[in-house]
Order: sequence, then structure tokens, then C-alpha cells
Amino acid sequence: MANNAKLPDYQTLVTAGINPKTGLPIRLSTSYTSKEDIKKALRIVDEQDAVNRYVWYNLPCNITSQELERMLYYKGQLCLFYDEDLEEFYFMPYALDGTIDFYGRFNTIHPVPMTSGTDDKGSKAQAEYLANKKLKCVYGIKNPDVLKIEDLKNSTVLLHDYTKQLSQIIIPRVSINDPLLDVMAECVPYMQTNLLLSTGINGIRVNDADQAHNVDDAARSMKDAALKQHPWLAIEGNIEFQELTNGQVAKSEEYMLAMQSLDNLRLSLYGIDNGGLFEKKAHELQVEADINGGPVGLVMQDGLQIRQNFCNIVNSIWGLGIWCEVNQNVAMADTDGDGLYYDQNEGEQSGADVEGDNNDEQ
Repeated sequence: MANNAKLPDYQTLVTAGINPKTGLPIRLSTSYTSKEDIKKALRIVDEQDAVNRYVWYNLPCNITSQELERMLYYKGQLCLFYDEDLEEFYFMPYALDGTIDFYGRFNTIHPVPMTSGTDDKGSKAQAEYLANKKLKCVYGIKNPDVLKIEDLKNSTVLLHDYTKQLSQIIIPRVSINDPLLDVMAECVPYMQTNLLLSTGINGIRVNDADQAHNVDDAARSMKDAALKQHPWLAIEGNIEFQELTNGQVAKSEEYMLAMQSLDNLRLSLYGIDNGGLFEKKAHELQVEADINGGPVGLVMQDGLQIRQNFCNIVNSIWGLGIWCEVNQNVAMADTDGDGLYYDQNEGEQSGADVEGDNNDEQ
């Protein structure tokens, strides 16, 4: 018996414009707005909200404020240390390398590459190099009188995106918000399907399974048909199409209102001002909007205090003068007195008097 097993070259098929799943041209198989397409757009917006809600100043390592927050978005926690061999500061993910203290905190850690878990040879080389670094975690501001050379070379300060729970390792934002983005992404295809149904298209009754297969092979389930905007469902027997939805079809705007409420929930997870979970369709007074929005300031304050405490500890050891503030656009306050409610990229001089603020804190 001949062995016909083979591994299809999916990349070549995609390059040629063929959908590997259906065998049809991609331009035909993607004629509808898929849930995955919407989720890609929502994930980008979610990342932009996450990385721009705080602004960092005087960062070492040749990275921007957005780059540091992006690392926190995907990893949840980072460590800052000085590499004497490379003569540079680095923000890296880390792993426990030793014991824990009475509070359950890590005493020593070693950094791991951002791309840990991949088969890339460069990542393996980085992992081997970083695994040999035993860094002592510092959790409080260092007094200059007790500062030692070892503190400059073998210390690290840990940075978390939000307050830890019982574990010392938190869940990254990208994983926390993914299920919410998944539900939000379903609202647009559902809305589009609802608009198609409102045009008067009805289900088609068939006599047997062969005819059902010919009506629409892709619409095998109601949910898949709705997500793909398939207005026809193959029905065997005497079941009327109204029975599938109990004859109740929501208005198209209801799906968008649901998506808006979910988006407000997403923003509240970041501590960003929003319209609340239940927004009125009619005109809403400002007092009502403030009540519905809810107290989200403590969520934003939680992340800010963690970042500023990190800055104070780092500055007490290495004197870098780094600092973090809430983005003016999010705080809706002109903190630098330039008359604008957004931060301008002017290098180390952007934002408030950072150096003065640091001196006051220490």
C-alpha cells in the first residue's frame, strides 16, 4: 500500500493567494468581515491604550517610554540591572534563582531573554549568558552611606505592571484582556449578520442531507453562520427557520451598544476614564455620566505608585534620574504648563520638571 502522507506547504499556498483551509482564492474566502480581523484591530488599540497611559523620563538602555510599557504589556514584570561586561543598563524578564524572603519575595533572580521559549540560536546564547547572572533584588531606597560597589554591579530592581496577587509573578495584560477582546470582536460580525437578516432574506428548507450540503457547506452551525454573515441555514425536516432564534431579532444598534459597554469595561481595567458599563441611549447629563463612569482613579494610581516607587529605588542606587507620570491626555491635566493636554516628545525636557521632582522624592 502506497504511503501518500505529506506535509502541505501552507506558506506557498498563502503566497499564491490560496486559502489552505478551503482551497479557494483568499479574495473569495475572505469576502466577509471575520471575527479574527476585528480582533486584530482591537488588540492594537488595546496595546496603544496600555503603552501610552504612562510617560517615562530619562530612561537608560536606549528605549522609549512606549517600548518599556510594551514589554510590561506582554511580560507583566521586568527587572532593571547594570551589565558590567556590556557597560549598559537593561530591562529584562526574569526568573527566580535562589530563595525567597519572609514576605514571599524573590531574594535573587537571573534575567531571561524577551524571546525566551523560542528555538532561535541567538535567544539560546542570550539565555546561557543571562543564566549566569545572580542579581540581588532591592525592595527599598538605598541610603548613600551604606551603598557599596556590589550594589551597583549585582543589584536589580523589579517592576510590575500592577499590584501582585498571592504569587510573585503576575499575569500579563495581553493575556488578561484577550478574552474580553474576543467577545468584543464577535459584536461586529453579529451586527453585520443582523443587518443582512433585516433585508428580508429567509432560511431555505431542504428535503435531505445532500441538498443541505449544497445550500451552504460552511454554515454548519448557527454561531459560525452568524460570525461569517451567512444569512442562510440549511434545515432538514419541518423545522421553521424562526425556531432557531425564537423569532426574536435584536436591533443592530444593540450589538454596538454591547461592544461599547465592553470597551468601557476594558478601559476601566486600565483606570482610564470611560462612559461606564450602562450608557443611556438618550441625552445623558454630565452628573449621570460621572456616576456611570465609576471610580477608576485608584486603578491608575496603583500602576503609577508602583512605577514611581521603582524609580525612587533605582535612582537611589544608580542616580539615573528616571521618573514616570500619568499621560496628560489620560489625566486631562496640563502638568507641564505648556497649555496642551498631551505630552510632546522633547527628549529629557518633556513633561514636568523631572529632575526637581526626583530630588523632592528622595
